Amino acid sequence: MSKHNKKRNVGLVYEMLLQYITENVMNDNHAKAKKAVAIVEKRYSKGTELYKEFRLFNALANSSVSGTHVAAGILAEAKNAARRLNQKRLEKEKSLLIKDINYQLNESTFFHRKINNFKDLATIQLVINEWTMGDMSDLSKMVQYEKRLVENLIAEKNPLVEIGCDERSDRLVFKVMSEKINEKYSTKLLSEQKDIIRNYAIYANNPEALKYYLTSVKSKTIKCLNEFKKNCDNKIVLSKIGKVKRNISSLKVENIDDSDISKYLTLINLKNELLGDKQWAIWNF
Repeated sequence: MSKHNKKRNVGLVYEMLLQYITENVMNDNHAKAKKAVAIVEKRYSKGTELYKEFRLFNALANSSVSGTHVAAGILAEAKNAARRLNQKRLEKEKSLLIKDINYQLNESTFFHRKINNFKDLATIQLVINEWTMGDMSDLSKMVQYEKRLVENLIAEKNPLVEIGCDERSDRLVFKVMSEKINEKYSTKLLSEQKDIIRNYAIYANNPEALKYYLTSVKSKTIKCLNEFKKNCDNKIVLSKIGKVKRNISSLKVENIDDSDISKYLTLINLKNELLGDKQWAIWNF
């Protein structure tokens, strides 16, 4: 892997940043952690070429398939996606990311961090690099990297594991996001609301998994509302239930942001109040 440059490996640098954030949060160095969080939010923001490559990288790192034929199909699609990236813009964005880390974090050992799955992450970046070179790529190396990648794709994975979302990082992201939403909405979170924030964090780069989870939250709440309706004899309250169900059904499950998550937190309040037979809760949703 002589051509591998870990500083320009979009997935590896992301993992290092999350490690750095986690370490500093756990050591109460919140100022340092916030600087790194700001770098992630700025450089990995939607619309950037770096974000596009990271999404591709993340999919290749975390997808799990049943056989080589499916894996080959994924590689073909990934190769096309890689070749659509604006390489000039991407390289500039990576340089700016490295510059931010060097000057804002100012940690001489930052890029020397030990990453458990370093070899796998290096292989992904190397194969993406070869794909983007087109006719100038080294065919023998590309075949070698693709073979390793297929082996990784068909290997059994924990579906909850994503780049940077190990147990420590999960605790960190949950902590940061819960504090952020607490500050914004001034609410004490229930356990189900914490689950929503945690899943929002874990599935940030897996929109289909997040969509499935939020659809389930909506379905369970509507089921609770239907049960409430069976036992309610207040005609005025009953007249509101249809509108509430429509409001629940209209909640977004795709392209989610913090404001959408706040609505799901309100949804959990509604469900819990209905379970406590608080009929006035209908008027608040």
